[in-house]
Amino acid sequence: MAAPFPSPTTKWHTETYQSISPIRPELSAKGRTVVVTGGGTGIGAETARQFAEAGASRIALLGRREQPLLDTKSSIQHKFPGVEVFVAATDVTNKDQVDAAFAEFACGGKIDVLVSGAAIIGPQDPVGNVDNDKFLEAITQNLKGSLSVAQAFLCYASSDAVAIDINSSAAHVNFGPGLSAYSVAKLAVYRLWDSLAFANPDLSVFHIQPGIVDTAMNKEAGGVKATGIEDHGK
Repeated sequence: MAAPFPSPTTKWHTETYQSISPIRPELSAKGRTVVVTGGGTGIGAETARQFAEAGASRIALLGRREQPLLDTKSSIQHKFPGVEVFVAATDVTNKDQVDAAFAEFACGGKIDVLVSGAAIIGPQDPVGNVDNDKFLEAITQNLKGSLSVAQAFLCYASSDAVAIDINSSAAHVNFGPGLSAYSVAKLAVYRLWDSLAFANPDLSVFHIQPGIVDTAMNKEAGGVKATGIEDHGK
């Protein structure tokens, strides 16, 4: 079938692949320390659970709201009691809060994996009539958050550390005029992480497009209800 909206790939798949098992030996995260921003709900929370199942020894969950972080921590430790889960209510746009959270979690050690997932949608208006201040504020918030996290990560990254930027194909494909602020922000964030990778060749930086996952942020943009298509965080 033809893609129902602009597709970043030449082939459109209508059947989902089975999720990749985190217990596959070659994907082991045994003994690794992991930081997940936006770790209280949605994709971030599910990613943290998958790392726990893959054998990570310590996982930090950062996000603005403490209760969802505590809920995710509880769900991880209920199933994987041997995993240490650190929680810090953190606004990633606040550099002091980010630096403090990373320092407390690292506790003199190193961080092996970072999953950068915190983001906002911003105003959903086309360029022609969007409020200038709100448009620029959304870009600034997304970029400032990623920059603060990237700088803190560099302070504690292990020699072969991995950073995973949860990005969006909206950075490269025009899905609709109402996603202008979000698209610009995501492309800026994409280039930020690529710049970090260029300056630090020993680190591995990946960008992922998770699809249309029914998270609170995705619902705000119409998401599954608007497209009739749903991917899954797992």
